[in-house]
Amino acid sequence: MEEIGTSIASKIVEEPVALIGRQLSYLIYYDSNIESLKDALKKLDDKKNDVQRSVDAAKRNGATIKDQVQSWLNDVSNIFREAEELQTKLNMQRRCPSLKSRYSLSRKAKKIAERVLDLKLDEELSNNVANPSPLQQLGSIISSDDFQHFESRKAVMNDVLIALRNEKSRIIGICGMGGVGKTTMVTEIREIIKRLEGTDKLFDEVVLATVSATIDIKTIQTKIAESLGMKFIEESESIRAQRLYGRIKQKKILIILDDVWSELKLQDVGIPFGVGPTTNQVHEGCKILLTSRNEEVCKVMGCKKDDIFKVQALNKEESWELFRATVGESMNNDPDLSHVAKLIVGECKGLPIAIITVGKALLSSNGKHEWNTALQELKNSLPENIPGMEPEVYSCIKLSYDKLDSDEVKSCFLLCCLFPEDYDIPIEYLVRYGSGRATFRNTNIIEDVRNKVHYFVGQLKRRYLLLDSHKEECIKMHDIVRDVAISIASKDPHRFMVRSFDAEGGGGGRLGVQKVTNQEHCSAISLIDVKLDENITDGLECPKLELLQLKNSSSSSEYSNHFKRMKELKVLSFLEVNMSSYLASEKSLLLGEPKYLHTLCLEDCNLGDISHVIGGLENLEILSFARSQINKLPREIGHLHRLRMLDATDCEGLEEIPHGVLSNLRRLEELYMAESFLNWGPATETKDETGMASVDEVMSMFDHLNVVAIKIPDVQMLRNDEFILKSQPTRFHVSINLCWSFKEESFENRMPAYLFENSLMLRGDVKEYLEIGAVRYFLKQSEDLSLHYTCNLKYVIELDDEGGFQHLKVLSIMDDDNIEYLMNGTDWTRRHQPAFPILKSVTFKNVYELKVVCCGKLLDKRSFMNLRSIAINNCDELKYVFSVSIAQNLVQLQSLNVENCAKVEDIISKERMEDDNASHRISFPTVLKIIKAPKLLGFYTGNQRDSTYEVIKPNDESVNASHLDKMKETKNDQQHDQVAGRSSKSKVAQVGASCTALFPSNCISWLTNLEELVLERLNNEPVANALFDLEGHVSAFSQLQTLNADGLNEVEHLWKNVQPGFQGFQNVRTLTIEACKSMKYLCPYEIYRLLVNLQQVIIYHCENMETIVQAAASIEDNIHEEGK
Repeated sequence: MEEIGTSIASKIVEEPVALIGRQLSYLIYYDSNIESLKDALKKLDDKKNDVQRSVDAAKRNGATIKDQVQSWLNDVSNIFREAEELQTKLNMQRRCPSLKSRYSLSRKAKKIAERVLDLKLDEELSNNVANPSPLQQLGSIISSDDFQHFESRKAVMNDVLIALRNEKSRIIGICGMGGVGKTTMVTEIREIIKRLEGTDKLFDEVVLATVSATIDIKTIQTKIAESLGMKFIEESESIRAQRLYGRIKQKKILIILDDVWSELKLQDVGIPFGVGPTTNQVHEGCKILLTSRNEEVCKVMGCKKDDIFKVQALNKEESWELFRATVGESMNNDPDLSHVAKLIVGECKGLPIAIITVGKALLSSNGKHEWNTALQELKNSLPENIPGMEPEVYSCIKLSYDKLDSDEVKSCFLLCCLFPEDYDIPIEYLVRYGSGRATFRNTNIIEDVRNKVHYFVGQLKRRYLLLDSHKEECIKMHDIVRDVAISIASKDPHRFMVRSFDAEGGGGGRLGVQKVTNQEHCSAISLIDVKLDENITDGLECPKLELLQLKNSSSSSEYSNHFKRMKELKVLSFLEVNMSSYLASEKSLLLGEPKYLHTLCLEDCNLGDISHVIGGLENLEILSFARSQINKLPREIGHLHRLRMLDATDCEGLEEIPHGVLSNLRRLEELYMAESFLNWGPATETKDETGMASVDEVMSMFDHLNVVAIKIPDVQMLRNDEFILKSQPTRFHVSINLCWSFKEESFENRMPAYLFENSLMLRGDVKEYLEIGAVRYFLKQSEDLSLHYTCNLKYVIELDDEGGFQHLKVLSIMDDDNIEYLMNGTDWTRRHQPAFPILKSVTFKNVYELKVVCCGKLLDKRSFMNLRSIAINNCDELKYVFSVSIAQNLVQLQSLNVENCAKVEDIISKERMEDDNASHRISFPTVLKIIKAPKLLGFYTGNQRDSTYEVIKPNDESVNASHLDKMKETKNDQQHDQVAGRSSKSKVAQVGASCTALFPSNCISWLTNLEELVLERLNNEPVANALFDLEGHVSAFSQLQTLNADGLNEVEHLWKNVQPGFQGFQNVRTLTIEACKSMKYLCPYEIYRLLVNLQQVIIYHCENMETIVQAAASIEDNIHEEGK
């Protein structure tokens, strides 16, 4: 018994001693525990990086990561997060040391280190982190645009996408004959890859650059850089390549190189990639997808045999389907026509470009006879021998050209082949070249020519002979169509010669394009990237030449040495040529008889003194220095009495225009000086030879000017009351920057292109503006108005108080702390005409005092009736966007964007005395985006407001009632209505302020047209716990395709109160939910069964989400029964 007692006593003593020893060890081994943890974390980090690399590679291959691996990575992330927190506390402990904190931190380090040692990943899992995913699913994301839905196309695209996922495939090639659809295919592939998100995402960025037969490294570098958001200031190709190399290595990038004719040295461009099959220099994040007409080129570029995919011609069925889709109703219910059409399609040999161009050409044809004629022309055509082009393609494009309506539209088409391949061709060049050659009949003024050319361009695009460009007022020409155009233009009666040299100066360019030889019968010559001293040594004798275009082409000797006997030259164009040193030696540019020259373009050039060039051009009608470096407009310009257009757009170095030069141009129709001259002199009635041109000179020309673009630094320059108003108003682009006369401080109002509508930009004191007749005229006629930093302006309507902006289409207000409203609707109803009747777009950005778009009740239903887009950003005082009565007028609204508005509470609000039934007549936009609105209560809460925007409560009791009490009261009322057999819809509308949904039931019916909804970081306070309250609705949101909810921390449900038999949301394709911390499930079963077109679900950082679909009550009951 004594031994037992001794043993027990010993235990009692030993355990506390051991415990105390262990606790003391945390203090004694503090440094050791911290270092041990660092070592353990270092080893874990190395292991994690190895596993992560394998995971990333597996994802790029489309594989599915194993659950055990993902779980291990999550555990590792949690440990590193704890270690970071520990490190933060360690840093604090060093500043404020204590025994207690040392003990606690040492103990924590010891525990984390033990968990690190326990965290092991099975070796087999380390080497095999994923399960392969079925590759055939890739085809489901291919769109059905154009002809990609054909099986022959889908199969190739699917194979390419699989290769792009394959980690071992680095360079992939698509080859096929010209016109078979390679470019269309890679463009579609680019869009597919951009749409991939989450674990399916293959690349961070995708860029596309056209290479073409004549390799221009700088152009390729520029296109890649622009796609990556880079800008080059360096001229050197090697320095550009270094910058591109560094940028591309930062991310996973797919580089698409289209239309490669010969080996392109990737390192010269700056693409971090090995060249050739024996090179191991590979950047794993970069892949190349190239297209070529030659399979051997793909091999030379480094494509493996299995990574080259051939695009074949369409089969008979596919060709016929494409032709029918192109011609539309032209041959419906006509079996004879259908028979001829099938024979025509047979002549196209399955080439999409041939089928489409022929189909477009026959669209306007009537009857069997015309179609039979077209068939015979195709059969009897003598195709040119253009290498890389199938004869059938030439015949089809030639037929489409032959069937153009007039010689004028044909001439317009042929002018397009003067420019480089894949070039964004400014339509304005066609206007100026055509005017200079007198191509277009029955056009008395340049504006008539411009309208006609744009009409012709529309025809050519509809015939598929020209393509859209991403640049404003530009078009593109498919390389194959360009080849045919050059071939046609090279023959009588046109005799064009187009020649492009490679970077080394003497290359052959594309085979089939003419060699530079004497062309006595040439009417037009375009030389691109030519060093005249080396490439044209003997000179060209061109007595019939009417048009000469030199692009990026230089000469140190007289140009007349290279071009001789040009007696009929009418158009001379120098583009991107450094001519300063050439002109400094007073060498001549005039390459023919000066009296015949009608158009002289010196654009994007570095110019010096050009006075000796201008003299003697007595018949010059168009003179352009656009975007050129020029310091002074010579006085000799004032002697050009036939001049109809003067263009000095974006000549930022232009500092001097002598007085009288502009006013002497009595026939001038168009004057362009946007973002150019600012040093306007004072108005003077005497002829001052030493003075500067004045704004008065420009104003005095308004009796004959049809178009003017000008920048005026001070509104006082417009004081002259002799401003002339014409029956035919001048089209204008005017910016008036009050007291901002220094170029380096001036803000830009760049002219978008040459078809601009009347546009005006104002800055400063509105009272001062309205005292000046010229400004009032500009305001009344404005179609595009931009206001910056105004003062003394509360209502925008005050700028045209009597007219109501009858012509205004686009309104932008930026950086303003005076404007509160566009107008007061109640006041305006007295004027018996609508306000802003054709306004299409309005933008408010940094309008700090904006309270609401329009206050008061708007009785004239024509006001704002054409408004399509509203964007509101960073407007601090905005409480709501519209009242109910204003919203009724917005029948055309398509897009509403509200962002960074700190006080906005709802989008639509009910002003005092507004009709309760008015809301039933509201129909809202297709796109709605609300971002960073921390006070938002809901889209429409039903709160009543007066003109000071305070919420009006019905009585004192409701003022004192808590929000929770009102919610309960509303719910009880609704339940009472339902028990009584009544719909609660009208009741909800009356007490909308108590609804806990961002889109309460009383506004759901307004959003029937909604296609895209984006909500990001809305409420900081727990106001709404649901997104859609569908109470009382049997159908809604049938058009919605995209739903994006980000940072809605208090929202627990996306859908609430789904009614039995509810229908809607069936067109939703993309659903993105991010950082919605209170959400436990994505959607109820009643909604899930409706999402039949859902293609993509993305869920990020929703830490409390437990399941995707919440089972319906009936399903849950069945589960419980089965469990019993």
